[in-house]
Amino acid sequence: MKKISLFLSMTLMALLLLPAGLMAQAYPALSWIDADGNPVRQVEATLGEAFTPPTLTCDDPEILRSVTYMSSNESIATIETNTGTVTLLAAGSTSITAYFAGDDIYAAGRAVYTLIVNEKTSPEPDCQDAHFNLPADNVLHLSAGDVVSIPELVGATGQILFLSAKTVENILVAELTEDDLIHAVAAGQAKFIGLYVQVVGEGSTRECEYSFDIEVTGAAQQKAKPELSFNPQEVSVELGEVVAIPTIVNPHNIEFTPQNSKWYTAWDSQVAEVNEQTGEVIIRGVGDEIISFEFTGNDEYEGQIIGYNLHVSTTGLIIGGIVVRNSNKDDVLDDGGSVVYDPVTHTLTLTNAMLDGENFYHAPAHNKIAKTSDTMGSVIYYSDKAPLTIELIGGNAILNAPAAILSETAPVVMLSPEGAYGVARISGQVVGIKSEALKLYKCDVTASSAVAIAVNELGVATGAHLMAYGESFAIQANLLVLAEDHDGEGIAILTEGVTFEKGKGFFKDDKMATVVEIGKVVIPVPDDEVTTIDFSMTDPDGNESVIFSASGTDTYNEETGQVELTTSLTDEQVENALETMIPGSSEWKAQLPGSITFDIPAGEGVIEIESSITPNYTLKLKLDGQPVVTLTTGAPGVIAVNYNVPVALHVVLYLQIEGAASAPARVAAAKADEEPMIGATISSIKIKPAKAPQAIDIINAAEGENAKVLINGQLYIVRDGRAFTASGIEVR
Repeated sequence: MKKISLFLSMTLMALLLLPAGLMAQAYPALSWIDADGNPVRQVEATLGEAFTPPTLTCDDPEILRSVTYMSSNESIATIETNTGTVTLLAAGSTSITAYFAGDDIYAAGRAVYTLIVNEKTSPEPDCQDAHFNLPADNVLHLSAGDVVSIPELVGATGQILFLSAKTVENILVAELTEDDLIHAVAAGQAKFIGLYVQVVGEGSTRECEYSFDIEVTGAAQQKAKPELSFNPQEVSVELGEVVAIPTIVNPHNIEFTPQNSKWYTAWDSQVAEVNEQTGEVIIRGVGDEIISFEFTGNDEYEGQIIGYNLHVSTTGLIIGGIVVRNSNKDDVLDDGGSVVYDPVTHTLTLTNAMLDGENFYHAPAHNKIAKTSDTMGSVIYYSDKAPLTIELIGGNAILNAPAAILSETAPVVMLSPEGAYGVARISGQVVGIKSEALKLYKCDVTASSAVAIAVNELGVATGAHLMAYGESFAIQANLLVLAEDHDGEGIAILTEGVTFEKGKGFFKDDKMATVVEIGKVVIPVPDDEVTTIDFSMTDPDGNESVIFSASGTDTYNEETGQVELTTSLTDEQVENALETMIPGSSEWKAQLPGSITFDIPAGEGVIEIESSITPNYTLKLKLDGQPVVTLTTGAPGVIAVNYNVPVALHVVLYLQIEGAASAPARVAAAKADEEPMIGATISSIKIKPAKAPQAIDIINAAEGENAKVLINGQLYIVRDGRAFTASGIEVR
């Protein structure tokens, strides 16, 4: 006994003498619990919804300060390492671990739970919030032979869009007609089932099924036919007019009540809407519509549906907010007949007319359109697709509105009729004339505004004179077509002192004008003679030119009459310009400095280029839509390029350093004070089209002087202020 006691004493003393770090450590009691304090092993969450994780506990709260968190599958959920904040990312499962690394007192420990993330499921739609407009028993009571509409669905959440499907069970008792009416066939029981689409929120819909029972009893008596009809069956009106409701022919003097009759039209009608009780029609647009009247029947007469055809048309012309119609076309403004419109020829005749926008909106309400914003507040607004011809007789003025003349899609032609001469003063606050095209024949027009004229194409024929001036632009056009004036010295167009002269361009006080923005100018050219490109249209200072776009050291040498090119262009630059830019525009000039650009007419012909090309340079020719033609290099001479094209094409003649087809380059000067090397010198360009058809010779042989104008490769003959095609057809 003494020996054993001594051994235990010595053992205890040895343990007490061990270092503190070698003593056994306790494990921390980490655990996840729910709100009720119960241990948690698995938790479910839903994507898109708030998630509250379980609570981490420990018998020593200080340990919780040192815990770190991790997720085993971060594609499902992530957890912030220090705070334990959980972010749900996708459906699936992951393990969420709280880990304590241990210290001098406690060993390492952890607590884990499984997190299952579910997809968010849409709740089943609650479709019991609506009912049919029927008695409390939800039964439609009919007698055999009755024909009625499907009862209205009322009390639904949101808006009822449409009935997507419908059926009647037991068609021996009741059936649906082609007009979606319920026809009671014979005594018995039936059931109507319909699927309705409802709007229940922004961009959200649901489909609900609703039904009601149908109870049909035998007909108490044979009902008579009501024999209703409309007189007339067809009604035609113009946009803005009041519809005269046709008479309902009612031979049996049936009494129509709100309970047994109603008017309606197609549910999605863009043409008209109708008052259900009175039949009054409100016109909404142009087109055809059927206006229907339904008599659902009474004790004596069976039901019947009748309809009349409504045709709504328009002239497409609005003058000062007044819609021009057949009823007012001969005297639109009711001021003596100075404004007359012919809708057949689309010709508006102004005779000493004063169209003052400030005075227009006092017209009778029934003559005016609903909104002037649709017309930009224009004095003359035209929406038809056929060209609008405005005949000017005497002195006329169109002014005092945001736009004087606005044609959305069609060209506008202004002229004076045979034996008369007219003048028009046109002024708008924003734009004077805006249309697809504007063509002037034998008349004087003065246009002014912020932008006086904004068109795609502007044509001024012999005998027509145009003066335009604006705060921003006098003329904005992609194409300007000009005929020679009667004296052959110049072009009859002025822009506030700016004159266009052949061979020079637009000038003001002997300086190049800056108020005209035009993509391309086409001057008269012979149709069956050689055309020589006139390089003198570029002035010595390199100002804007119809033919040649000068930039940098590319110049026109007045002494030699030659164009000297130094700038090298890439094929990609030329291709991009032809596809995306207006030839001759400022963007075109910036993209293609040093290029020579011109048009060739449709048909066969030869382009002859007299040039001298420096070694290591290549001259290239690109026809719009055609492959690039590489011209022969070497000693001075004439290079001939044959062409055969179905339509008029734009041509770009440009310089390129050999081996630099995809990267622009320029030969550097040997010294800073030396001029760059001239890569090519162009002496002349001649276009030799094939001989024109005989029809042109016949026109040329007619009495009187003719001017020939090439528009996009199409030849037009202008004679006495009138234009004709090459085959002799007059163009209006």
